Amino acid sequence: MAFPKIFNDLVDNFSRFPGIGKRSAERMAFYLLKMRPTDVENLAKNIADMHKSIRPCKLCNNFTTDDVCSICSDPKRNAQEICIVEEPKDIMAIEKTSHYRGLYYCLLGSLSPLDGMNIEDLSVGKLLNRLQKGQIKEVVISTDPDNDGELTAQYLIEKISPFKIKIYRIAIGIPLGTQIEYIDSATLGQALLDRKQV
Repeated sequence: MAFPKIFNDLVDNFSRFPGIGKRSAERMAFYLLKMRPTDVENLAKNIADMHKSIRPCKLCNNFTTDDVCSICSDPKRNAQEICIVEEPKDIMAIEKTSHYRGLYYCLLGSLSPLDGMNIEDLSVGKLLNRLQKGQIKEVVISTDPDNDGELTAQYLIEKISPFKIKIYRIAIGIPLGTQIEYIDSATLGQALLDRKQV
């Protein structure tokens, strides 16, 4: 039985989400058809509002609805320490551990020449400008422990080394090839506690 094109288009759009295959996308589309019209309108409005309102923090690139995110504007955070991550979702994962109280800097990606992600595509210039001000004393590089993350970490070490800053790499107590967002909080928290200077 053929389904209407509008249904198939929605399934195709859902299939583009990370971790969503065609079967899951079909289930999501069928679920939407069973929802009350007001719930569908609220969901659509929520998605549109989120896309319109959320933007990168001007200091760290974390997601925020203000110019500066809640972490950067929190006076209780350790302003002498920055944890460098690839994506805002990594900040969320690290925050869940409750083992880190410094600031963050999000690169918005990792070096991946095969995928067309080069040095120019990463937001490194803003980070280096921030380090030049001399307020940051420690940097924790928390890129994913896969090939792209390791390549990015090596590049960052090379760029940050001229500054008089302690550089740490997140401890490898986590499996290689794993993305930070999928690591359980206990393992990720321990990896942060066991970080080593490079």
